[in-house]
Amino acid sequence: MDRQYWDSLADSYEDDLLEISREDLEGALSEELNSLGEKAESVADLGCGPGSLLPLLARHFNQVIAVDYAEKLLNQARRRGGSRKIMFVSHDLSEGRKLPFTVEVVCCINALIDPDPKKRSGILKTLSLAMKKKGVAVIVVPALESVFHVYHTLRMIRERAGAPGGLGEREAERMLREEVLSFSDGIVRVGGTPTKYWMREELIRSLSAQGLGVRKIRKVEYRWSEEIENPPGWLKGAPPWDWMVLCEK
Repeated sequence: MDRQYWDSLADSYEDDLLEISREDLEGALSEELNSLGEKAESVADLGCGPGSLLPLLARHFNQVIAVDYAEKLLNQARRRGGSRKIMFVSHDLSEGRKLPFTVEVVCCINALIDPDPKKRSGILKTLSLAMKKKGVAVIVVPALESVFHVYHTLRMIRERAGAPGGLGEREAERMLREEVLSFSDGIVRVGGTPTKYWMREELIRSLSAQGLGVRKIRKVEYRWSEEIENPPGWLKGAPPWDWMVLCEK
């Protein structure tokens, strides 16, 4: 994992990377964590970033461990945590090494976004090693299908409302090809940074390769304003989303 790269994101993390705890439209993540916290005592946030999830985890669990490799992000998380329940650990998740603890619940929220498949595989291995027997992992990743859904919607806006709203066919094709660096690998440019986006079946297959079985998969949905500037008021339903998976050993 490139520590300097993640440190460079620290100052603009909230602007460049969507913070799910703040933008989750239906509260799907909070709902799942609340349910898990009724039975489990310990949770780890792998790739905690600036700590946006930590207040929520501290409400639902008695022991919270926040793990990241970028010192600037980890320092932000320390300032944001504000609870004696939380312990902080610096660790390169991509190396696939065992952490100095195991927990009942592991969270990995938009941490599986490195364009390097070896690093993503290392993170998944570390995640599996951090889970206690019969433990549960809550994983959220950007959805590749949602990218195409957004562009299809922009086409629909133009067809329904006419110029200047939305995009025409040629404009949409051009912008999509500029944004998606690799269709087969699911690499999308986000704020100029190559970022891994996942298909549903691809995610399930990758988890299976680590011996993790999917218990539940659902969407974490966001407002249209996260993807489209000044979306029309009539644009309702089927908003953009990330994939959330609950899996177990």
